[in-house]
Amino acid sequence: MVTSATLTALGRFERLQERAGLANRYRYQRLPSPFDYSRAVLSVPREAVDPADREGHERAIVEFVEALDDKEAVLMLFSSRAQLRGVERALSRERRDRVLAQDRLPKRELVERHRERVDKGEGSILFGLASFAEGIDLPGEYLTHVVITRLPFAVPDDPVGATLAEWIESQGGNPFMRISVPDASIKLVQACGRLIRKEADVGRITLLDRRVLTRRYGRALLDALPPFTREIDGLVQD
Repeated sequence: MVTSATLTALGRFERLQERAGLANRYRYQRLPSPFDYSRAVLSVPREAVDPADREGHERAIVEFVEALDDKEAVLMLFSSRAQLRGVERALSRERRDRVLAQDRLPKRELVERHRERVDKGEGSILFGLASFAEGIDLPGEYLTHVVITRLPFAVPDDPVGATLAEWIESQGGNPFMRISVPDASIKLVQACGRLIRKEADVGRITLLDRRVLTRRYGRALLDALPPFTREIDGLVQD
C-alpha cells in the first residue's frame, strides 16, 4: 500500500503509473479529505501578472506585499531566488522589517521567529522557495495567508526529465502537457496545502500568476486543487 496527499496529478493517477512503472492491474483510490476547504479562499486578483513580463510581475508582487494587512501571518512562495531578493530589496524599510527571508537565517529559526511574532500579535511575512512549499507546518493563526508568486513549473535542466521528454515526443506526445503541467499541479497542491493543516483552519491563498486564467492548462491546474472558495479579479465564483 502506498498513501500520500499528492499521488495524483491533475486529479489522475497516470503520472504515478508512468513514473513508477506500475501496471494497470494495481488498484487506485482517492479518499475524501476531512477538511472543509470552502473555509479558505483561493484568489487570483486583478494585480496578477504574467511572469513573462518580468519587471511588471516583480513590481506587482512588491505592490501586493506593501498592501498586506499589518497583522497577517503570511507565507510567500517564490520560484526564483533572484526574484525573492529583488522583491525584498524593493520593499519599503517598514515593510521589509516584517519580512523573514529564506537564507537570512536557518529555516528552523525563521519559523520560530515567525511564531514568536504571531504570538505577540504582530504581523509576520515569510519569504521562501520550494522547500517552504512542502516542509512547513504552521497551523491556525500561525498562517492565515499563502501567496504563490508564480506557477511552480520546473526549470527544464534535468537530464532524466529531458530524456523522458524526448521519448514522449518520439511517441507523438506533448512533453509540456505530459510532464511539466502534471508536475506543476502536484507542486501547486503542496503549496496550497500549507494553509489548511487542521479542520478548524481558515485563510486565503493568493496566486499572482495570470497564466492560470489565460493559458489553456490553467483551468486544469485550478480544477485539480481542493474545492476552495474561488475569487477571480475580486469576484467570488459560483
